[in-house]
Amino acid sequence: MRRLKLLRLNQRKTQWEVGRAAGFSQGRYSMIERGLIEPTPAQRERLAAVLNAPASTLLRPAFRERGSQVIGESGHSH
Repeated sequence: MRRLKLLRLNQRKTQWEVGRAAGFSQGRYSMIERGLIEPTPAQRERLAAVLNAPASTLLRPAFRERGSQVIGESGHSH
């Protein structure tokens, strides 16, 4: 999972809401979130503004904490 998706989920926003706020369709946003296409630098900056996060971190792998465990992309504990 990319940090982009984790930020969106933590903010309880839909793909449609984030995509529209950033100026593109839900479909395009979904492809960016899943890593099928890369956003342009301008799109990345708009996404960063919408999600209130540094643009340079959006496409990095995300990790969620569950209790005291850190859960990685595969869902396994680290």
